[in-house]
Amino acid sequence: MPLRIRKKVERGSSKLIYLQVKEMLRNSIERGELKQGEPLPGRVKLCEMFGTNRLTVDRAIRELMREGWLISVKGKGTFVSHPNSRPSTATMTFAIVWSQRGISEQQNIYWAPLLRGIAQTTSELGIQLQFREMNPTFYLDFFRESHADGMIVLAPTVEDELVLKDLRKHRVPFVATSSIFDDKSLPCIGIDNFSGVKQALEHLWSLGHRQIAIVDLDLRQTDLLQRWDAFRKLMGEAGYKIDPRWALLYPDRWCIDKEEYVRQWLKSIPLPTAIFAADYEMTIAVFVALKDLGLKIPDQISLLGFDDPPMVALLEPPLTSIRQPVEEIGQRAVKKLYDALQKGVMPEGTEVLMTELIVRASTAPFSQDRASIDIQRSER
Repeated sequence: MPLRIRKKVERGSSKLIYLQVKEMLRNSIERGELKQGEPLPGRVKLCEMFGTNRLTVDRAIRELMREGWLISVKGKGTFVSHPNSRPSTATMTFAIVWSQRGISEQQNIYWAPLLRGIAQTTSELGIQLQFREMNPTFYLDFFRESHADGMIVLAPTVEDELVLKDLRKHRVPFVATSSIFDDKSLPCIGIDNFSGVKQALEHLWSLGHRQIAIVDLDLRQTDLLQRWDAFRKLMGEAGYKIDPRWALLYPDRWCIDKEEYVRQWLKSIPLPTAIFAADYEMTIAVFVALKDLGLKIPDQISLLGFDDPPMVALLEPPLTSIRQPVEEIGQRAVKKLYDALQKGVMPEGTEVLMTELIVRASTAPFSQDRASIDIQRSER
């Protein structure tokens, strides 16, 4: 019995087009229209029958071959396989892509738990992974060439929002981690940066601090830009003026020696009573610079940072930090993408996870009697 196509693909459907083609071909095999050993029509004919393009048809056929419904014989064509060769479950493949430095460094305190969360969840679901660092402009091409089922984009930058919108336009199933954009319909998993900064400032305010500085050295990152925006907004709403000298900002951390940059800044400004650092690397840079300048934490200045890896509790003094659920971000990204693919739809919508304030010894009440240090004369 010849292959029958009862309808063409529905472009307005929430189900991905290649999955519609795949489903119709599989249904034809299950109905007995295509029997074991029978060849599929040629690709051009299939495109005509389904009302779609060659890339879509090829992807649907690859999926059916991977699941054991079809087999390819070199030089002869694609044929319906024997039922016994069809596995009960299919294996998905996710492409993990990124463009930032440091992500491939497994010991990084942020990326290591993020990748661990991704690896654990994909392992539980039987999903294969492909990893690739590249310029974001190549994400679409790589997805097409990799034959992956979906894509997880690690920490896209502020300017990458256009790349993500282009992926969505081309119906690429993806989820982005560690980012939240103005367009909340983009499929992202991130944290509530506003709430995290509010927890930090309310803690410092409760200790009597009003002269609070911020160190944020990577405004290309959506999280770090949002933390600076939240800092400005919350300080303003509380009626506390931000001295411009107490905002150490930079567009890209990789372009500077962070510790030296912070050290020179501290030597050039009146000393604030507390410093809020926007991520762990910046917190450590401030910590080291303060130590080098002979300033005592928290006796002379309190320090509060974002990120809470285990080693911050071992520092002297242990650091007060905002903890974010990094491993859970990776887990949720995989689950969000997997669930959408299982339903045959595009992932949609931003999920926001909460932070937690962990109080340790690097913050203390403000005292009018604290020692006055002329940093500009410190020579260490």
